[in-house]
Amino acid sequence: MLSKNELKEILYDSLKELGLTENEIALYLVSLSLGPATITTLAKHMAIPRPNVYKVIGGLEKNGLAYFSERKKYTRTFMVESPRVVRDLLKKNKEELARCDQKIVSSLPDLLTLYKQGELPTSIRILQGKEQFLQLFFQIIEEEKCESQFFGSAHDFIGFISWQEEREWIRQRMQKDIKLRALLLPSEDAQILQATDAKELRETRTLDCVQPFSTSFQLFANKIILWQPKAPLAVLIEDEYITQMFRSMFEKMWDASKVCPK
Repeated sequence: MLSKNELKEILYDSLKELGLTENEIALYLVSLSLGPATITTLAKHMAIPRPNVYKVIGGLEKNGLAYFSERKKYTRTFMVESPRVVRDLLKKNKEELARCDQKIVSSLPDLLTLYKQGELPTSIRILQGKEQFLQLFFQIIEEEKCESQFFGSAHDFIGFISWQEEREWIRQRMQKDIKLRALLLPSEDAQILQATDAKELRETRTLDCVQPFSTSFQLFANKIILWQPKAPLAVLIEDEYITQMFRSMFEKMWDASKVCPK
């Protein structure tokens, strides 16, 4: 069985989660122990002036956690709602947060188009290991609205993440109607992808007359990812000017490339 202090800590954390101030939490805990009490009694236990107690009570009432008795004004007592109400409020907040999260996830591509970096500093993140590699890969689907561009070695990239993960990514990308243009080094994997271009919202072309390399980059939203599957690591750069430069380079090489032969 939990001690009184442990129970108070649980209530404290829950009330903090609801956005209550320290004084509001203190008054709730004091009143919970005292039961119905006068303002004078509460002021004495909290060691604060009566007018301040009324202010704190106002905060609890606003959150639906307190009420006065129905007696006459100068004899009424104050008490807080049951911890069950705290639980119900937490549940309601959690449900509302879940709804907001769903809305922002579905609207994220459109919201990102409103974001202008201007003179804000460049954001650079280095992610290591397969788990972070894959998380970033699937983040593209969450944030891109229309089309992503991939440049580099499909052989090394898919060889690292596996065809199973690649196909799941393709499935989710198609579900959101996101197109992909892929400019790839010649390989068997490139040919496999090209063979299903028409039904997988993708156009694949080959990058000829270059020395082989194992890395790649991918453009989406206002970001670019540098993929290095040998380490493995990925560098995520959020900078509209750098992204614009890489996108311009991609378009130039795309125009100079040819469709991968069947």
